[in-house]
Amino acid sequence: MSTDPTKIVMGRPIGQDFCEVAVLLANKPDSPLFIKDHNRKTMKDAIGSHILWFLEYVQLDFKRQVGDQD
Repeated sequence: MSTDPTKIVMGRPIGQDFCEVAVLLANKPDSPLFIKDHNRKTMKDAIGSHILWFLEYVQLDFKRQVGDQD
């Protein structure tokens, strides 16, 4: 959702190594998050929210943006 290093997600700036992602589904709901906060410790805790995730584990598609028409 965002790679802006100054944007605040989960109470901290995204920085250079992370990005903001929206969690819609958890294939492994009990898996721990890389970055935790007081409300979100596992993937199932993060469903429906935006979290920090390692940028190297995300495939970015800069050609398609939300709202683009095919």
